[in-house]
Amino acid sequence: MSYSRFRALPEWSTHVLVWTLLVVKDVASMYYNPAYPVPKTAIATYWLLVIGYTSISAGAFYGSVFLVARPLLTAPFSWRQYSWALGGLLTTLLSIILWRYTLEMHLFKPVLGFDNYSRNKMLTIAWFIRNSVFYYADYITYGLLYTFIKRHFINEQLRRETEQARTSAELAFLRSQLNPHFLFNTINDIYALVYCKSEEAPRALLKLSELLRYVLHEARHDYVLLARELDYLHSLIDLQRIGAKDNLYIDYQLQGSINGQMIAPLLLVSFVENAFKHGVLSDPLHPICLTINLTETTLDFQLNNHKNQQHKDHTGGIGLANVQRRLALLYSGRHRLEVIDHPTDYRINLHLDL
Repeated sequence: MSYSRFRALPEWSTHVLVWTLLVVKDVASMYYNPAYPVPKTAIATYWLLVIGYTSISAGAFYGSVFLVARPLLTAPFSWRQYSWALGGLLTTLLSIILWRYTLEMHLFKPVLGFDNYSRNKMLTIAWFIRNSVFYYADYITYGLLYTFIKRHFINEQLRRETEQARTSAELAFLRSQLNPHFLFNTINDIYALVYCKSEEAPRALLKLSELLRYVLHEARHDYVLLARELDYLHSLIDLQRIGAKDNLYIDYQLQGSINGQMIAPLLLVSFVENAFKHGVLSDPLHPICLTINLTETTLDFQLNNHKNQQHKDHTGGIGLANVQRRLALLYSGRHRLEVIDHPTDYRINLHLDL
């Protein structure tokens, strides 16, 4: 049985398995112990003795779990809970003593002929109580440890699931902010083409439909193929070029090979859209400079654009904070982002460990 299938077993079956293994181990230990006062031919007696004593151990364990530990785990903590736990401990100890006395004095000795105290000349009620508490205190401790450790792992799992759900919801929200900004700019450009009856309008609409298909169907995932993301980036540049009537100057260089690398969707696009929105697009002396350097495990992204001083767009967008948050969520400890904001130029240097 694989470990994953073992973990999928119901909790009660795991308990049954553990107690069964303990019984088998103790039977073997008693049977092969030459000093044990039970004939080797009385194998059924071994089983009954071990099962009986194991039932006391199990009573100590589960009494500790349900009567002692659970009241202590109820929040918020109060002295009333402490009193319930103390009462549970006393109930567990009393049950252990009574059950042990019943088994040894009314079953093992008269029925099985097994006297656990045949050599004990000091047997008194006080000694019996002390011995029972001392002998089964370990199982009470095991029950406490089991409950507290189990609760710790449950809380840790809930914390991870909550954090994952929160992260997924936040990423979905951040991605949802990308789409309106992208549509706002692109539809404005296509509207201008249609208004001017440009022959490029149908091609621009086709490009837009391809980009929206990518955004709706592929960009919902945390990571996508880098090849698809770069295709999206190229199409975005082409669409911007159509809207600018080829009056767009961009120096784009891709170095390295694409070989199945993965990347967070619409991450690099955010910087390029920002350059289109705030940068100088039509000056051949100040083109947008975009360089992407790839290896099998890293990506270096450099973007430099000259600021448009005459037409400053003050409308809201996703902003650098949005991109930084997505990087923190998806590339924690695996990225370096440098933003250089000069009066005339804006520069982005981003390193990703893919």
